Amino acid sequence: MKKHPTKNTWLLAILACLFRANALLAAPFTDVPDPPLLFAGGLSFPQAVLVSPHTIRIPFNWVGRLPAVTARIDTTEGIFFFDTGAERLLLNERYFTGDTRLEGISQYGVTGGSHSVFSKEVDTLKWENLYLPDVTAHVLDLSHIESKRNVRVVGIIGYDIFKEYEVLLDYPMRQIVLSKLDARGKKLDQKAFPDAIFDSLDFVLAKHGIVVQATVEGKTLNFNIDSGAEINLLDRNVSKKVLKQFKVIKRVNLNGAGQQTVEVLAGTLAGVQCGIQRNGAMNTLLTSTEQMKSIFGMRIDGVMGFEFLRPRRTIINYKLQKLYFLKMIIP
Repeated sequence: MKKHPTKNTWLLAILACLFRANALLAAPFTDVPDPPLLFAGGLSFPQAVLVSPHTIRIPFNWVGRLPAVTARIDTTEGIFFFDTGAERLLLNERYFTGDTRLEGISQYGVTGGSHSVFSKEVDTLKWENLYLPDVTAHVLDLSHIESKRNVRVVGIIGYDIFKEYEVLLDYPMRQIVLSKLDARGKKLDQKAFPDAIFDSLDFVLAKHGIVVQATVEGKTLNFNIDSGAEINLLDRNVSKKVLKQFKVIKRVNLNGAGQQTVEVLAGTLAGVQCGIQRNGAMNTLLTSTEQMKSIFGMRIDGVMGFEFLRPRRTIINYKLQKLYFLKMIIP
């Protein structure tokens, strides 16, 4: 039987999800044709493209700055966010009934108050010909995301679903490719990603989070790479040398857990270097990452999401704890 995450771990996932979904400076809603997708038996993406017996290609749509797929669980169809920052499959309580209430675990939202979280067992999850048996989903309130985005959000697909695959997040081409790994972390389909790799990065898998090292002004920082982050975060307690690269644009108020409102600085961070890649100015909020540090078990100096991923074709291998970057293709 699978163990449920600790209370603190779950609260992080919930708070991160709610915060990221309501981050300021997010891009306006973009109308893009719905992508082809398929999960059956539990979750299905009816228009997905099967590249080989071990590889599936899934075009995605933008909802704000979040990659979203049209998916189905049983007869319920709608938008699912593909989120490397979420720990597992999350389902919207508006469309699903949980099997078991998770005692001692509550969802604390940005609009205040708390809600119960339920567990739901999905017997078999099938993504085209890729099977995932005995998937545990969590059922919670996602109505705040639906209201903000004016879309029907059925759920969020997280780490527990795709951790056994090498994952290509191809933002320029608007597609996600999953290729099955063996026990050693090698792709069963060696031709899954035929394009040339020009750079790679080691990362630390902190719980379910991808943490890479980057430098700013010669200072080494730990960044969480998160496809569910619409805007980057930087810890306000980083070195003064790093803060010299942060250009303040304005002060903004963020609604936090409960009734709290937190004032943060919104601006741009320049000079972030990862491997051989140097980033231009990225939209960033200057805030506290103290909670992330305590829950991930290591220092987290910031989060890089859409701002970092949007120009890149990024491959994630959770078993080898490596990021690979494909050379760009001009469509």
